[in-house]
Amino acid sequence: MEFIATCPKGFEKLLAEELASFHIPQVRQLRGQVAFGGELADAYRACLWSRLASRVLLVLARVGAADADALYEGVQSIDWSAHLAPGATFVIDSHGTNDNLRNTQFVALRSKDAISDQLFSARGMRPVVNTDAPDVIVDVRLQRERATVSIDLTGEPLFHRGYDSRAARKVAPLRADYAAMVLAAGRWYRNVRHGAPVLAALWAGQGAVLVEAAAEALDRAPGLLRARWGFEGWAGHDADAWDELLAEADERATAGEKNFLALYACDTRPGAEAACRGALRAAGLDCELTFAPAAE
Repeated sequence: MEFIATCPKGFEKLLAEELASFHIPQVRQLRGQVAFGGELADAYRACLWSRLASRVLLVLARVGAADADALYEGVQSIDWSAHLAPGATFVIDSHGTNDNLRNTQFVALRSKDAISDQLFSARGMRPVVNTDAPDVIVDVRLQRERATVSIDLTGEPLFHRGYDSRAARKVAPLRADYAAMVLAAGRWYRNVRHGAPVLAALWAGQGAVLVEAAAEALDRAPGLLRARWGFEGWAGHDADAWDELLAEADERATAGEKNFLALYACDTRPGAEAACRGALRAAGLDCELTFAPAAE
């Protein structure tokens, strides 16, 4: 199978290193994404453990997209009955334009029509489009006169870790993947493996850096708290492979609770300490935090 892990531009090298550390094969750094091969379990592992990826996509096909008709024919050439079970809802997530397809909404519409028409011909009923909570997200990405059609295995972006800290909203936010990028660039994972990691964070803000650092030190998978995944409503989902990975992650998290970690934070902004402690608590991380206001 072929997969793509998307990420913010500038993250590619660090994401490629992260995926390779999971023993995921055929990792290849591209622009704004990292491609990799392997089995479905490899993609599930990336979903569960990657701190830097935004989404993980299963590539179904690369089709012609010189114009609307070519795109329609290309999308319709894929066997959608293997991906959308009867009664499953779906939505198209469209990216990119070209000279003849200048509107992403139109690209999504033609892709949706191709899927609906094929399944209507095969089943006698059209699948329902659900933009709020679809069972399957079909990702269509245009590049020049070609389109890459994929299944989005993540659903919500991976930087939505599955926890919420109300206190953190009082302080300027930092997205979880950006916090993880800062730590990865500083090679925090090397300190974690030395047995006595210590992190001092100046202007820790909402606590995202503290949460990411603590979770890695305690061997807690960043996706462990997420309640919903994009692959759960997909017809090709391998529940056994996913359950095995979840069980392994639970075991590692339990064992990691014994790991040593020292966290220090310094921030003078009102509500900063409450935000940091609230973020750690919301993420289910039971670790000591020494907090001190910065000297004026």
